[in-house]
Amino acid sequence: MTATAADTIDCQLCGAKVHAMKIHLRDSHPEVTLEQYQEAHPSAPIHSPYALERIREATAAKEAAVSASTEFAAGKAPLHEVFKLGAVKGAMSARGTAIMINILDAGEFTNMVPKKDDGYVYDIPNLKDVLLALEVDIPCYIWGHAGTGKTTLVEQVCARTNRPMLRVQHTVNTEESHIIGAKTVRDGQVLFDLGPLALAMKHGWTYVADEYDFAQPSVLSVYQPVLEGKALVIKEADHENMVIEPHPNFRFVATGNTNGTGDETGLYVGTSVQNEANYDRFGMVIHKKYMPEEEEAKILQFQGGLELEDAKRMVTFATKVREAYDARKISKPISPRTLIFASVIGVCRGNLRAGVERSFMSKLTSIDYKVVEELAQRVLG
Repeated sequence: MTATAADTIDCQLCGAKVHAMKIHLRDSHPEVTLEQYQEAHPSAPIHSPYALERIREATAAKEAAVSASTEFAAGKAPLHEVFKLGAVKGAMSARGTAIMINILDAGEFTNMVPKKDDGYVYDIPNLKDVLLALEVDIPCYIWGHAGTGKTTLVEQVCARTNRPMLRVQHTVNTEESHIIGAKTVRDGQVLFDLGPLALAMKHGWTYVADEYDFAQPSVLSVYQPVLEGKALVIKEADHENMVIEPHPNFRFVATGNTNGTGDETGLYVGTSVQNEANYDRFGMVIHKKYMPEEEEAKILQFQGGLELEDAKRMVTFATKVREAYDARKISKPISPRTLIFASVIGVCRGNLRAGVERSFMSKLTSIDYKVVEELAQRVLG
């Protein structure tokens, strides 16, 4: 339902019905800052539903204008402008100058470039590492807990640098033919259909081998010459496709929940200890961790629709859950993805606890549930 100007909030100091508490305090209670007001009345909203709608509309219009004005043509462009980071120190070179990165021409494969997500918050060191791997053509492996944004990071880098991307999920049942292709019969003729790896190498796409540590080591060995920058040799293919040299724009990125040494947590059933010779061919290995609390709160504000105070409470809850997991008090951490779902449900239900209950707690064992229930009661009420 669309909010109207009649949808106000009450000032806890004088009872006035207002839309924006910051403006009201400035005009009617100049001796009280917004921070002091929030500290004295932590559960009181500072924006009315009507004001929130106007803020979202203005933010969307501003972002649309910025997006329209920051489309980059193929060639070189400043990293901090391409990713809308601002001229912050972390996004610049060691000398304080702009870092120039390549924007590709996707040509006929524009539809394979991922969509941009303006709500994605970048961990700048991780971003720079992925960009470095893509820029200088170093095979990159990103690992970490589920939901930390491993694949999404690669998607957004490809989206903003205009790189066509092909994502391939790996399972224990993945076979070599699923990767390089297989013979097929069409119109009475035996033909060889190229697999995703062969197509990515041939056309210059970024190949993302997702859930890499779920595949069998014997199957992953097909990647070894490719990780060395060599051609892919397919003995069963036709003469034209028997030897596929890597296109200059071809890049290889893999993601997984472990770093190839096996699952030490018991969370990721199906992963296995991998061949060291295979993993040794990744020149860039990134451990993708949960983002800083301040950044995660921004995500919940933007994608979960929460007020800042509520977003901070949700992140505090998530941090305590993750600490309990690290201390082996529970067997499952909460991911940023689940936290967003919980926030959306909490906003719709008007109760953050209800969102956490439905998105996370209902998945837990009875023992884990009791531990998390106590944390939720303590933080969320």
